[in-house]
Amino acid sequence: MPIVLNTNAAATEATFNLNKSNDNLRRSIARLSSGNRITKPTDDAGGLAVAYKLQSTMNRTEATLKNQQNALSYLQVQDGVLEVMGQIVDRMAELRTLAADVSKNSSDVENYSKEFIELQDQLSQMSREKFNGVELFSKEEEWDNMQGINKKHLIVNGDPYESGATSIGTKAMYEYFDHPDTAKRTNGQYDKYEFELYTHPSGQAKDGSIKLNMVNLQFMLGVKNPGEFGVDATQTEIGKALISSIDTDGDGLITGDEWTASKYGDAATFEAQNSGWTTTTSSNELGGLDSDGNGILSDAELLAVDVDTDGNSDYDTDGDGAISSDELTATGLDLNGDGVISGARSTISSAPALYTYGGGNTISIANTVNLAGLNQPTLDSNYQAMLTNNDGDGYIQDIQMITIEEFTNIIEKIADARAENGAEQARIGHSVNLHQNNLVNLQSAHGRIMDVDVAMESTRLARNSVNVQAGAAMVAQANQMTSIALTLLSQ
Repeated sequence: MPIVLNTNAAATEATFNLNKSNDNLRRSIARLSSGNRITKPTDDAGGLAVAYKLQSTMNRTEATLKNQQNALSYLQVQDGVLEVMGQIVDRMAELRTLAADVSKNSSDVENYSKEFIELQDQLSQMSREKFNGVELFSKEEEWDNMQGINKKHLIVNGDPYESGATSIGTKAMYEYFDHPDTAKRTNGQYDKYEFELYTHPSGQAKDGSIKLNMVNLQFMLGVKNPGEFGVDATQTEIGKALISSIDTDGDGLITGDEWTASKYGDAATFEAQNSGWTTTTSSNELGGLDSDGNGILSDAELLAVDVDTDGNSDYDTDGDGAISSDELTATGLDLNGDGVISGARSTISSAPALYTYGGGNTISIANTVNLAGLNQPTLDSNYQAMLTNNDGDGYIQDIQMITIEEFTNIIEKIADARAENGAEQARIGHSVNLHQNNLVNLQSAHGRIMDVDVAMESTRLARNSVNVQAGAAMVAQANQMTSIALTLLSQ
């Protein structure tokens, strides 16, 4: 290569190599100082995109774990309240047993009832317990009035909550009494409230969710029939010659409470179906059921008042398509043989509709009293004395109105609620373990993309450092090459 003055290609090439070595040195310093293998997109554009998505999933997984741990705390607080409620009801059952002692006088029983009322008040206060402002417990038809609840996660009777809905989903069923004949067991129907806890970072229920029960205290602390327990006479099939079983006191009249206890339901329903009910004793009226006044009950008349429920005239023994007066008497509808259905409008009107039960019927929990004064129904005058007041907030004032079996039933429901609570806690625990394991592996995958290998990068740092120093020295040497030409010229 000739010796020249204006062009120094060696110095230019040495400069380029120095710049490359300097860039590599700076990259190594950036990686080691940040701990990241990728410090800018140009380092690994594809890897950075994958790592970015993994980081987002990790953040959402961590948030999901926090939600699940908070849900565990919610359930633990709820279980703590249920445990104390169980202790209170157990004490109530003990008081009821003591009150049944024949050696106790009326004053002693009254004293037991005083503690019983105070314990009910404590249950009422505990029903308002919250966790971070979120209700732990629920009542019947309360979905629109719940406080502190994220209703986007609220499920009522199996369906997502809808604002203003008058009926949501299908109510849950509960067997109140274990009659030997399963077809005749009395069931309770109540609203079941649940939170849906999303347990997957996607936030989709289908990918992972757990339903948390908001215990319905109106159901759990509800009693079926204060002062009476067991199977009533109307749990026999209503049919020929068995109608007389409605007359449980044997006085020859079907009174209001006897009628209500039957499968015909409450007085309002009966009168709505049969506006012609009268107190007449005329044989042509047949108690007002004979709407056309011909002295017999036709199929249409029977169907209109829901006596002939299947439309095949079970009481028509001679097959003429109608029930005559003598057939009416033979079946027990006309108990005194005067040609009319025994009973009067006055007794039907006073029927306590609260106690429509028997025959395997379903009890609405909204129409039963409970031990915490929650949305107590308006009772018939025959039962008003059962509560300390009748404005919807009353407590049962006489402990003897509740049987031991009722307390046992409530304790069983509390045990069921605690079992469900424990199962939900266990399931959340398993979900937490799953997502903790997922998080560890996500972090590992993210680290393999983003984390710098310190040992390897420190080796690169040493090499790049040497290259930079060598490059700088060579640039200095290359810059001296043109001075050779000046030496030749000076001679």
